Amino acid sequence: MAGKREKPEGIVTKLRQVEVLHGQGLSMADAVRQIGISQHAFYRSRKQYGGMNRGTVVAAEGAREGDPEAAADGVRPEAREADPDRGCPGKLLSPSRRRKCVEHVCETLGISERRACRVLGQHRSTQRKPPQCREDEERLTADVIELGREYGRYDHRRVAVLLRRAGWQVNHKRVARIWRSKRLKVPHKQTKRGRLWLGDGSCVRLKPEHPNHVWSYDFVQDRTSDSRAYRTLNILDEYTRVRTH
Repeated sequence: MAGKREKPEGIVTKLRQVEVLHGQGLSMADAVRQIGISQHAFYRSRKQYGGMNRGTVVAAEGAREGDPEAAADGVRPEAREADPDRGCPGKLLSPSRRRKCVEHVCETLGISERRACRVLGQHRSTQRKPPQCREDEERLTADVIELGREYGRYDHRRVAVLLRRAGWQVNHKRVARIWRSKRLKVPHKQTKRGRLWLGDGSCVRLKPEHPNHVWSYDFVQDRTSDSRAYRTLNILDEYTRVRTH
């Protein structure tokens, strides 16, 4: 399949045909042989396109029905439009994202909800049942945001501990879900930089303005060929970048 440089939708169509033949009782080797490809090409293509088979099958069906837009876009760009807050499609893991994707596919391609759910792997009861939030969801979300602002270096697990100490009956999984939905994150640690404090106590970094103005030093340790350790003092003029040993 890779040697002929087929399009992704054509490759996924052949992978789908192999799965259908294998489901009808043929062995995997006989099914691959009947399609007319080698086993090496089949397993390599399944490894490459196996994670996107659901979205690409819709594109392949749209191509067979004469819908070039569906064949070009597939489902992953539609998932991006269905969830614009994310900015990137990612995998359709959560039921809410699958629900939005099914609705968008039905509106864009004009297919039935039953067919879209079957292709995207969404159960129809999950699609039709509206999500129900708990009564204390808003108060818990407000407390999580407040603790996240107060303790900037705490992650969702430590925030969950603080909530339990305050009287909340909540585990870290629920806190993690709220943490992700509100896009809270622990800021990266700032790298330590030397020579911040001047002689007068002001916290301003001194920048070199001329030679012999600002010097920095550091000790470097190494070993000789006979495993004897030695240390050297390196002094650097930060204006000219001339190093003195």
